[in-house]
Amino acid sequence: MKNTVAADIVIFGGGIAGLWLLNRLRKSGYSAILFESGTLGGGQTHKAQGIIHGGMKYALQGIVTKEAMSMADMPALWRECLEGRGEIDLSHVPVLSQQHYLWSPTKFASKLTGMLASATLSSKVGVLKKEEYPTAFQDPAFKGEVYALDEMVIDVPSLVRELVKENQDAVYRIEPLCEEGLTFDAEGNLFIATVYMAGKPLEITAQHFVFAAGAGNEVMLKKLKTKEVAMQRRPLHMVLAKMTFDHKLYAHCLGFGPRPRITITSHQTQDGKTVWYLGGQLAEDGVERDREAQIKAAREELSSLFPWLDFSATEFATLMVDRAEPLQKSGLKPETSYTKVIRNMTIAWPTKLALAPKLADEITDYFTSKKLQPLNFDLRELRAWPMPPLSKPIWETAFCKKSE
Repeated sequence: MKNTVAADIVIFGGGIAGLWLLNRLRKSGYSAILFESGTLGGGQTHKAQGIIHGGMKYALQGIVTKEAMSMADMPALWRECLEGRGEIDLSHVPVLSQQHYLWSPTKFASKLTGMLASATLSSKVGVLKKEEYPTAFQDPAFKGEVYALDEMVIDVPSLVRELVKENQDAVYRIEPLCEEGLTFDAEGNLFIATVYMAGKPLEITAQHFVFAAGAGNEVMLKKLKTKEVAMQRRPLHMVLAKMTFDHKLYAHCLGFGPRPRITITSHQTQDGKTVWYLGGQLAEDGVERDREAQIKAAREELSSLFPWLDFSATEFATLMVDRAEPLQKSGLKPETSYTKVIRNMTIAWPTKLALAPKLADEITDYFTSKKLQPLNFDLRELRAWPMPPLSKPIWETAFCKKSE
């Protein structure tokens, strides 16, 4: 006799998208369970810089883009949760910085200065006095300008832990899902998803299946063989710089293109050191460079932007981020979160950590429109199945890998 389990909603993927949706569905009364084959948050989620974007970085050329508009309401929504007033209580998640900053090594152009001053987005912009600048810009040698954006920076590993905390009885570890484990009925609905743990099979049925596994969604897409949705990958080559000084910085540097020249967030390691996590154009261009060349480029960029700081004793590490997203024309970045319903399945990507609540809105709104009613299911068969471990912070593991 085969072991079977049924639920209202089955989610594949234990990153920010799947975990936020799991919280939402269970609070709404659905029997929802989540499966993860790796570590919780261990894909794209833990490699995010933790910025709750409000869209300003997508409006750096003085034009309010669709990307900017789709994210404009996100900081306020997240702030409510972080203060314990939102749909999910995230009051125990550390806020690393209440503001993210935007700086230029030189004076802003008048057009951009006017746009920033008018704060055309709901993500407001604050004009700072020099004494209010982050300490990294307090040196007299800094001749540029700094603005404060109403965009918090949060600790992502703590976020994952809090999202899991009240749902440990609904999160299960499995071996990687395979095409052979997906069985469809005559109408093309996903009838059974067979999952494995330690070689033990379990057949899963559900009213609806959600695939929110980032690059892991590719398994379902290959099985479906549909032209309705496809996946693209846009890798990044991120850099981590472990400092000998303690300037905590959370900022975008204005460049000449539509993306920040460099984006910096700061994180504390267990040994008390400060790590600058570097993204932006540096990470975009770094895809074409190997580790040594990327570290060289990062050193040169930091020395150029902060000539008054000494980076000679800084320890560097790099990591590749495999951003998986819905396929776009010319491989461009998606403008907002993405969901596609195919019969009793939803393929989903948040495309940005900050958009996870919006993605949950889209999926739950669909269930409401279809009048999907919660049912009672027996999940006792899963009691012996283990929970996936939490992923370790990358600023701890990246420097360990360096010595391999």
